[in-house]
Amino acid sequence: MLTPLLAPFLAPSLAALLSQVARYVIALLLLAAGVGKLRSYGAFRGNLATSFGLPPATAALAAPALVAAELLLAAWLLAGPLPGAGARLPMLLALLLLGTLTAVLAYRYFTQNVVRCSCFGEAARPVSHYDLLRNVLVVAINGAYFALAPDAALPASTAWLAAGLASIVCVAAISLHDIATLAKAH
Repeated sequence: MLTPLLAPFLAPSLAALLSQVARYVIALLLLAAGVGKLRSYGAFRGNLATSFGLPPATAALAAPALVAAELLLAAWLLAGPLPGAGARLPMLLALLLLGTLTAVLAYRYFTQNVVRCSCFGEAARPVSHYDLLRNVLVVAINGAYFALAPDAALPASTAWLAAGLASIVCVAAISLHDIATLAKAH
């Protein structure tokens, strides 16, 4: 078994807490993304065609597949490790999904004038550099999970603390564009 990179530098309980916070952040962000896309499903499917250049028939297939992947991964992460599957597999799949989506979004952002992704249901607002920053930070949080103590178990009370901290991070991440825009205006 590989030794997590950051775990030797942190108290074992802190490394375990931070790894679970990272797991809950990813789970809650995937849940929010899936639900947001469902709330504005037509606009999301349309944005796959207009902003990402998918043919309408392909967008009609890709939209439910992406929403299902996000919601299933979120449920898997929130349910905790399944017997035999461990906690690392869903986080690895989430890292692959989020890394791929971030790379495609960044490519389209830098090669197109206006890109709308409907990442969390905001179909009308174009993607900003704050959205790209958010995605990079989310991928970093997902990667940090593996550098901490991903297999450590937490008592139920500490797991609730991790979920609460993750909720705060999740809301801040989803709202990063709005927070940064408001902060810049004042």
